[in-house]
Amino acid sequence: MKRNLEIEAVLERSLRKQVSVPRLDASFDAAVWARIEAEESRAAAPARPAMAAGAGRWLSIVNALGIASVAVVVCVYGFQWLGGLQLETSIPDFSPVISERNAMHWSTGIAGAAMLFAFLFTPWGRRLRDEFF
Repeated sequence: MKRNLEIEAVLERSLRKQVSVPRLDASFDAAVWARIEAEESRAAAPARPAMAAGAGRWLSIVNALGIASVAVVVCVYGFQWLGGLQLETSIPDFSPVISERNAMHWSTGIAGAAMLFAFLFTPWGRRLRDEFF
């Protein structure tokens, strides 16, 4: 009777004869590592279409220009308003000059509120909202 080791050796030889496996060389290893690196780089970088990235960049530029222009307008009107500020006043009369001045104040306030509202939808504004709400 054969011992277990001999039986296992015979079975292993028989199995090796039945299954033919091609030899793997260095090109196979290189292909496997290249595929692993490609998958890791895809997982590391978020999938973002090029058009969306470009649109986001342009949107940021336009937002910055809008905020800068509103800031300039608010500063100009603010300096005019502070420059014409009179400490001694009498009973106000409602002449066209005064209603024009009131319109300027209202438009400045509306522009400031619009700038604040628009700021809330920028990345900085989102962070600010997330922190307080």
